[in-house]
Amino acid sequence: MTPDTLKQFLQRNHLNPQKLLGQNFLLNEIALQDMADSVPVKANEAILEIGPGIGNLTQRLIEKGPFVLSVEKDRQFVPLLGKLKRAHKNFQYVLADILGFNFSEVFDHYPAYHVVANIPYYITGKIIQVLIAAPKRPKTITLLVQKEVARNIAAKPGSLNLLAISVQLYGDAKILFQVPARDFYPMPKVDSTAVQISLHQKPKYPITDEKAFFRLLRACFSGKRKQIHNTLVNNFGLKKEAALEALSACGVDSKARPQELSVEQWVELYGHLQP
Repeated sequence: MTPDTLKQFLQRNHLNPQKLLGQNFLLNEIALQDMADSVPVKANEAILEIGPGIGNLTQRLIEKGPFVLSVEKDRQFVPLLGKLKRAHKNFQYVLADILGFNFSEVFDHYPAYHVVANIPYYITGKIIQVLIAAPKRPKTITLLVQKEVARNIAAKPGSLNLLAISVQLYGDAKILFQVPARDFYPMPKVDSTAVQISLHQKPKYPITDEKAFFRLLRACFSGKRKQIHNTLVNNFGLKKEAALEALSACGVDSKARPQELSVEQWVELYGHLQP
């Protein structure tokens, strides 16, 4: 599909991309198919699609066979989604905001489900947090996001961030493929990247209080360009001696920056600081 073809399609169906919702429709047929093919769904599992829009990725997900539930916030796409529902018994859609919809309950009778989404960068972190916090976590999350956001998700020690740690605490992230801005309509200002997160149903590391763990992370990353012993003192409220002792016990250089620590080191530091 070309931009002109899509424009005509949108006009015929009285649709307008909503800038406030970050709607950029993927045109590249190969990228759409690659996105669908990358979802490792089995015959008895299900797929949750977030933000189906005009349904060009939805159609390919439906063709994979398992049950597909699409959650769409924008009412203007209901007629298109309604046509897909009438044509395919394995498809259902819900008009709702994914941030407030109890989607995991829908998949209770499936052994596992997979999430697929082409989402705007400003809401990526919130959606990932909702998926990770779900009573029943998805098996995989395949996202098409802004290139820089994908890099943040899959970051390694040296450039770690809060988003990367929250993802890698529960699973593993990998970059799949790149999609240039010209392959979208309207064309965004930056390129996109497909990234896939494989989740575990329980954290990979023994953390007794996740809220306390993330309080530590937020305190330290609020001064991420500062040496970690300073952020522990100034932002987390430790005395200097206690901060240096904790870092030494974990084998962490007191002059290291927060982004330089591995997830394992953060977990060890958190454990050392617990009463």
